[in-house]
Amino acid sequence: MEVILIAKELADMVIESGARSLAVVGTAKNVGKTVAMNYLVSELSAKGLAVGLVSSGRDGETVDSFTGEPKPGVIPPAGAWIATAEGVLGESGTCLEITDVLERAGIFGRLVIGRVVDSVPVELVGPRSARELSSVVRKLIAFGADIVLVDGALDRRAAASPQVTDATVLATGAAAESNLKSLADRLNFLVWLLSRPEPENRFVKDLARKAMDRDVVCFIDSCLNKPVIRPTRYPTVLGNEDEVLEEAENAVAVAVPGAVNQVFLSKVRSWVDDTGFSVIARDPVSIFADKDPGVNLYVAERLRLLAVTVNPMCYMGISYDSRQMVSTIGSRLRSAGYPLPVFDVVSGEKSVKGVSEVAMG
Repeated sequence: MEVILIAKELADMVIESGARSLAVVGTAKNVGKTVAMNYLVSELSAKGLAVGLVSSGRDGETVDSFTGEPKPGVIPPAGAWIATAEGVLGESGTCLEITDVLERAGIFGRLVIGRVVDSVPVELVGPRSARELSSVVRKLIAFGADIVLVDGALDRRAAASPQVTDATVLATGAAAESNLKSLADRLNFLVWLLSRPEPENRFVKDLARKAMDRDVVCFIDSCLNKPVIRPTRYPTVLGNEDEVLEEAENAVAVAVPGAVNQVFLSKVRSWVDDTGFSVIARDPVSIFADKDPGVNLYVAERLRLLAVTVNPMCYMGISYDSRQMVSTIGSRLRSAGYPLPVFDVVSGEKSVKGVSEVAMG
C-alpha cells in the first residue's frame, strides 16, 4: 500500500470549506459521532474559532439508553455557545451564561442559548424540525459563534438539511456492520443518496424550486419545449402513490415537497414508460430509500458532503484495523465517483482518494 503525507486534517477542511454550520451525522448508533464532534470542537477552538453546539435530538448522556454502555460526554470549551433544554442543565447550568430563552417548551422544558464560561460536560437537547433547528443555528451565529456544529443521526435527518446546515460530515463505524466490505458498500449507497444532484436543465431546476414553495406535489410539463408547473391536489405522495402517478400524463418530472419513499420510487419505475422522467425531492434528506430505485432522482437543493469519519471499535466486540478500514472505505467511495476523505480522528489514520497515511508519532 502506498503511503503519502497528507497535510490537511479534518478541521482544516471544515475551515477551508467556508461553512458556518456543519452537521455531524451518525449512520448508526455507537459509530463515534460524539467523538468526531468533540474532536472538531477541540481543533476548531484551538484554531481560534468560537464554536456553537446544538443537537437535532438528545446527545451527551453519560450512559447509552439502548446498550447500557458508557458514552463519551460533550464537553464544550469556555467561550463556546450552546443551545439545550433547561431541564437537562443540572449543575452545568452554573457554568453557562444564558443569553436567550425560547418560549416554546419541549419535553425537557424551554430551549436556552448561552455561552460556556467553564468547560464541563453538557447534555444537548434541541428541536427536531428543520425549521426550528435552522432558527437556533442562526441565533447561535448571531450571538457570536463562528461555526455551529449540529449533532444529528440518520433518524434525525433535519441536521443535514441544506435549510439547516451548510455542510455535512458522516460518521460510521464497526457498530454499523459486522463485515467491512458490506459496511463500505452500505456507506457508498448512503453517499450516493446524499449526493443527489440538481436537475441539469436550468429551467426544470428553477421550476422545481418554485414548485417546492407550493407545498403540494407538482408535475413539470414540457409545453412547446418550455417547462411549466402543473400542481396536483396532493400535499404528499405518501399513501397517494397511485393517484399521483395517474396524473403524470406526459410530464418530464414530478417535484415532491415532502418525503420521497421507496414505495413511490418503485411505482415510478413501473408506472412511467419515459426513461427521461425524473423525480425531484426537496433535498437529499427528504429521500427515504434503501436501494438504487433505478429512476432519475434529483433534488431542488443539494447537500454538501465534506468527509467521513470512522470508528473501528464496537461495544459488541467487533473491530477493524484502522488503516484497512479507512483505506477500504476511501477506495470504495472513490471507485464510485465520490472521493471523500476518510478520517479516524482517534488514531489519526486518514485516506484521501484511496491513499492512506498512518499518524506520525
